[in-house]
This record gives sequence, C-alpha cells and structure tokens, in this order.
Amino acid sequence: MHVIGCDIGSQGVKARIVSAAGETVAEASSGYAIDYPRPTWAEQWPDVWLRAIEDAVRAVLASGGVRPSEIRAIGLAAQNDGVVAIDKGGAPLRPAILWLDRRAVVQCKEAEEAKGSLDTFGLTGLNLDPAHVGPKIRWIADNQPDVFERATHFLLPGSYIGYHLTGELAVDYSNASSSLLMDLRRREWSPALCELFAVPESLLAPIRPSTEVLGTLRRDVAQSLGLTDDTLVMVGGGDEHVAALGAGVLRPGLVLDVAGTAEAVGLASADLVFDPGRLVESHCHAHPDLWLIEHPGFVSGANYRWFRDQFAPAEIAAARDHETGAYELLDEGAARIAPGSDGLLMLPCLMGAATPTWNASIRGTFLGFTLSHTREHFIRAVLEASAYAVRDIIDQMRSMGCELTEIRVVGGGARSRLWRQIKADVVGLPVVNPLTPETTSLGAAMIALVGIGAFASLEEAADTMVVIDERLVPDPANHAIYEESYASYREAYFALVPVFERAASVRREAG
Repeated sequence: MHVIGCDIGSQGVKARIVSAAGETVAEASSGYAIDYPRPTWAEQWPDVWLRAIEDAVRAVLASGGVRPSEIRAIGLAAQNDGVVAIDKGGAPLRPAILWLDRRAVVQCKEAEEAKGSLDTFGLTGLNLDPAHVGPKIRWIADNQPDVFERATHFLLPGSYIGYHLTGELAVDYSNASSSLLMDLRRREWSPALCELFAVPESLLAPIRPSTEVLGTLRRDVAQSLGLTDDTLVMVGGGDEHVAALGAGVLRPGLVLDVAGTAEAVGLASADLVFDPGRLVESHCHAHPDLWLIEHPGFVSGANYRWFRDQFAPAEIAAARDHETGAYELLDEGAARIAPGSDGLLMLPCLMGAATPTWNASIRGTFLGFTLSHTREHFIRAVLEASAYAVRDIIDQMRSMGCELTEIRVVGGGARSRLWRQIKADVVGLPVVNPLTPETTSLGAAMIALVGIGAFASLEEAADTMVVIDERLVPDPANHAIYEESYASYREAYFALVPVFERAASVRREAG
C-alpha cells in the first residue's frame, strides 16, 4: 500500500510516492509559469495546475513502478491565499489571483475605514493586507461584477483542486485561517468579516481538518491520472503549513523557513499567541491541534529567479549543457564575494513589502553600489537580502518571547549551502536542512498516511519520516559584519518608505 503526496506550488507540482512505512519510493515534478499582467499583479489559469498534476502523477507512477491499485490515497498541499471564482459547472470564470498579487490595496483601505470597532487582527491574527483572500474577492466584486455575480463559489487553490479531483467542497483550517474571513479561535467563517468584505458565506467552502477524507477520485479524473476511482483524497492544507509537517516542526524551538518562490517563516505552538507589532501573523497549523505562528511569506526565491532570468544567460546555457544547475553556478560567483557585499544592499520588495513592515507601495531596490562592484556582488546581495528579511521575522518572534533554537530550511532554496550559511551568519542561529528538502510533498504524504491509519498521528509520522542532513552554525566574524549590514538595510528601508508611498500615490492618481 502506498500514498501520493502532491504539492501544488506557485511554479510547479511535485508528486511523491511514499510507502505505508513512510519510505519515499519516487518523486516527479512538472512546472509552469506565473503571469504578471500588470505591476504587482500575479495570476494563473487553474488548468495549468491540473495539467501539471496529471503529468507529475503519471511520471511518478512510471518511475516508481507502482501499480495504480497500490495507491490508497492522495494528500494535497497547495499555495495559500489565491482565489478561484467558479461557475455552477465548476469552471473557473477568470484566472486565479495568486498569493503574491497586491492589487487589492483600495479594498484593504476601505475595509480599514469601514470596520469601526471590529478588531480584525484580534479576530483573525492577520493584517488587513492585499495578500489575503477577502480583499481579493472584494476586488473582483468591485472591478469585475459580472464575474462576482456568476460565481457560485470562491475557492482557494487547494480547495479548487480537491473539488476538481472529487467533486466535494472543503477548505482546511490552515488555508481558511489565512483568508481574513475566518474567526481564528472558533475555526469558523466569521459573519462579521464576511459582511466587512461583502462576501456571502454561502460562496465559501466548508472548513474541515486536513487529515479528513474529502472524497474519492471522480472516474474521469482517475483515468486521466492513471489511478483507480477508489483512491481517497484528503482535505490537505496550505503549502507552508504542510511543509512544517514534512520538516518536523511540531515542537517548540524549531523555526520553519520555506525558501521557495516566497519565503514563509514560522514556528509551531500549542497556544494561540499574537504579535503586537503585527509583522508576524497567527494561523492554524496543518496539524489540526496546533497553531503556526508565522510570517506567511515575502517574495524571495522569485527574486533570485528574476535575477537569473534577466542577468544570467551564460549560466542558463551552461546548465542546459551540464548537470550543474544555473543557481549553483550563480552561487559559486556569490561565494567569492565577502559578507556584506562590500556595502551593496538590496531591498527584496519586487512585489511590495511584507517585511520589515507590510507595505504594498515599496519596490525592490539596489543601493550603495559603485564602479568597483561586479555582477557577483549583486548575486550575493540578492541572497543576503532574503536573509535580512528572515532576520526581521526572527527578531520579532524573539520579542514575542518565543523560544528559538534552530532554523530548518526547506524548499528549493534549501539546496544552496551558501544561502543557508548566510542565513545562519545573519540571524545568529544554527541552520539545518532535512535530507528531503521538498518537505511540502512529504508533509502531504504524511497527511494521507495518517488519514488512512498507517500512522496513529502526525507526530509519529514525522518522527519516522523526517531525517536531518546537515547543520550549519553561525560564523562569529561574519555575524559581526552582518550586524552592521543588517542595521543599514533597515535604515535604508524606513528612509525610503515615504519616497515609495509618494510614487504610489502618483501612480494611483494617474490611473
């Protein structure tokens, strides 16, 4: 008996076959692009997810040599904070608005003005920010009323995929808790928040735990995937929440750092706590009995990908001709540059800022460069900028009294040893990486295994399946250098806030 853990991310699907004993049998992936139709907008047609799921599942079955009848269940993990409007036939009415899309600024400001005495942060643990689902649905209502009127449901990506696979509607605690529409303590849709954004609760999916069975594969879907129609599908969870399962972040002191397109940083907690500074948000964990105190993600790996695509044609060409990847070649150049990049700083805000403050008006910036700086300096500055953003979040968690002992880096960025060492040096904590860096698909498999009873609990599954690969400790000399560079990064950010806000005001007035 086996299960498939399926991670539907921002730029691709990863599928993993895992045995009932928790051993990975095979992995496969299928990629796709994000569409950026306007500055700070980000969209995808859901069809690209479905095609990639089909490609990845068929590929992993072929490479693993596992018969379809041996697959008992599928566990899902999907990108958070996206919105899919579907009609009565279940077809998407427009491209999905993704998590990194920042278009709903006006809707957030209107909600702030209209909420009166309603304590939205106390009710949700979230900021009134365009990243979240409520403002995005309101944007559709305000700007595409025909879509809003025809929509029978507004689903998150994971809910849409689950609905496509089974014909059943549900959203798990973790995904719902990042929507700005859920009462966090009650784990139910909030009538007050639905009213604030004028979103009828009837248009939202029912909320259920991640490990519950959503349904079985529809016959036509089972045929397209190469599976049987008695294959179970679990409700699943949000990608960084499920990544926490796959990294074993289920006890105090462990910090999850998901270094993907976005970089989410969080820790598990048995108690619900709130950040008075509102940089860190409070979510439900993918574990139904825990909370995930986290920053849901600043744009990170997407910045490195942007740099690669725009300024590294030689590395991209070399990667096509050799086994070495383009990012590894870029890392080699960055490693030749001293910590601090000789004064070159980057603000990693190419889609607005989510740290050190939430501000959709901020833009990406390089500053402090001279004629002596090289392309390799810029590469290292990109890596250091993400580490400074992680430090913002870690310091805020420390101020909340959270116990922090080590950082577990997962996702595609975990493959870069240089990047992991930079984070250890900047933050001042040991950084470890699990043997399986793609812990989201592993966590999704854990959900499936617990759902079918192969493990008694998610803790038992994690104890069996999570193996640590390498532990990097901070270099004291480098940490001292980064103390100064980090201070300069924060000074530059706050000094430039009024500049960017004036520019954003001009853009809005211009149309």
